[in-house]
Amino acid sequence: MSEENLLPFLGLFAATAITFVLGWMFFSWLRTRKRREIDRRMSTHSDSEVSLTLEEALPGAPPKGFWERMDRSFEDMITRTGLDLDAAMALAIIVLCGIIPAGIMFVWRNEEEPWLAIPAFFLGMLVPLLFFMWRQGVWRRTMQNQLPDVFFLLARSLRAGRSIDQAIQLVGTQGVPPLSREFNRMYRQMELGLPLNQVLMGASRRLRLVDFNVFASVIDLHRSTGGNLPVILDRLASATRDHNNFEGQYRAASVLGRYSAAFITGLALFILFYFFMFQREMALRFFESGVGIFLFCAAVTFEVLGILLLFFFLRHEF
Repeated sequence: MSEENLLPFLGLFAATAITFVLGWMFFSWLRTRKRREIDRRMSTHSDSEVSLTLEEALPGAPPKGFWERMDRSFEDMITRTGLDLDAAMALAIIVLCGIIPAGIMFVWRNEEEPWLAIPAFFLGMLVPLLFFMWRQGVWRRTMQNQLPDVFFLLARSLRAGRSIDQAIQLVGTQGVPPLSREFNRMYRQMELGLPLNQVLMGASRRLRLVDFNVFASVIDLHRSTGGNLPVILDRLASATRDHNNFEGQYRAASVLGRYSAAFITGLALFILFYFFMFQREMALRFFESGVGIFLFCAAVTFEVLGILLLFFFLRHEF
């Protein structure tokens, strides 16, 4: 690539990266705004509301500042993978997966194009990130599938004469992981003196499951107004089971579209890698003029936008 074409290419590459980061920040802001709205609806304004110091001490308390939100989001993502990894170890794995292909690319193209180690580094980091996101989805589906049985167990425990605190302890000790670990964590927090509504609010922020948010709202409402809690939990368990059945039917109906999107995306990436690694003369024709550079960057941008649109249309939670 000539020097007069290198600067426009780097400029367009930087503009594309900045656009992607800004889009990610915008969608993250929308999700954070929606989550805050849910927390506002779940919060109570009674005289027994906890102080600010206790609110900040909760594990699920909202962080302050951009970098704290980034750290909390990354830590929550690693926690929700169910791999028993901490954030530092996961970050080390991500960096290691980026260094290995970058080193290989640098040694392979050291004499001709050593700058290829930079995109190889980011592509290598993308692999464990995608794996962690996939594991997060598996973890959420596992938790969602366990919720109906847990609600039924809580209802039976209440009918047997246990309190709601003892029922939560029973699920934490006799339940099935990974959901039982969350209930065990909730019971240990209540043993430390945290009120039940704040414990449920923190668990809702960690799990981010709609049915669990309903469960937390039901328990909070029962504490203030009373009612037949076992019957309500039975109905909630039935509704959650119907929700899971609908989700399974939706995933079965959209499996072809999701696999087709993944195949098209993987094929485009493979063709791009093949041309740049083994058919360099043909691939470098895109960078012989400013129009070619613009068309190449536009194609990459539209590919990324297509992936995001497919993800938006095929998701089942709105």
